[in-house]
Amino acid sequence: MGLVHVLANPNARSGRGARVLPELEAALRTGGHEVRSSRTEAPGHARALASELTRRGDPGPLVVVGGDGTLHEVANGLCEAGFPDGFPLVVLPVGTGNDFHRMVRAGSGVAAAVELVATGVPRRLDVGEARWAGGSAVFVNLLGVGIDVEVLRRRDAFARLPGLLQYGGALLSALRRFTPTHLEVSAFSSADGSPGRSEKSLLEADALLAAVTVGPSIGGGFMLSPEARPDDGLLDLFFVEPLGLLQVLRYLPRVVRGTLDTPHRIHRATFPAGRLVSRDDQPFAFELDGELMPDTTTWLEMSIRSGALTILDLE
Repeated sequence: MGLVHVLANPNARSGRGARVLPELEAALRTGGHEVRSSRTEAPGHARALASELTRRGDPGPLVVVGGDGTLHEVANGLCEAGFPDGFPLVVLPVGTGNDFHRMVRAGSGVAAAVELVATGVPRRLDVGEARWAGGSAVFVNLLGVGIDVEVLRRRDAFARLPGLLQYGGALLSALRRFTPTHLEVSAFSSADGSPGRSEKSLLEADALLAAVTVGPSIGGGFMLSPEARPDDGLLDLFFVEPLGLLQVLRYLPRVVRGTLDTPHRIHRATFPAGRLVSRDDQPFAFELDGELMPDTTTWLEMSIRSGALTILDLE
């Protein structure tokens, strides 16, 4: 028993974050915990709140009420504070995709979150780090270039649908007018910038999608890399060259089930660090954890930060 921090996005999933918060607070207090709650008020606020509360130095579990975007901001706030010990995360998923929560395979309701606070044990997970000409950020699951950026731009038109269907509808809409970027993908032999690390070019092609993940799924359950683990010290690449609509429709059910092999024009790889470079010198947009980044760039570097993020997990 002790102090528990709650950081909630009240607007997550059309207000579900606000609706579930009183129930969570009451359940934690019934369990004998002191609760300190904060609500986000604007984009970027979760990052500032997470950084501030960890710098104050009052340790305790941090329950995040939100989706992958809220977790993305929280992770970057913890990164600003140096990923301090004493603030293990518990996720109460109320977002659209919830792929981070799917990755850790915890229960999804208030009771499950309270149980983790009471009996969970610390577990360290990897995070990715992205760098580009305009800045850097960490990501808890996904760095995406290509069609997924267009999906994010169109998702609001399908907001009434549940997570996987929402992303699927936006994907089919985006495919009609998407123009691929010509990318070269390289892998580094280590995550740090040591002088002895080597670089190997993996492929160069037009990209319908270049997704680099920590875990297995994106978009509410598209299992791009079913064997990926969030604690293996590796990033997982899923690269798709341009496909026809019929090919996309044929492959999608197998992606959702996690049974897609690696057919022609689809590539997979794992590495501790890598680089994406536009070979036609055209800047491209990108997203991190379902959040469209404001910059465009002609290159991205990404690396794994092993064991940087601590969560509470059941034994």
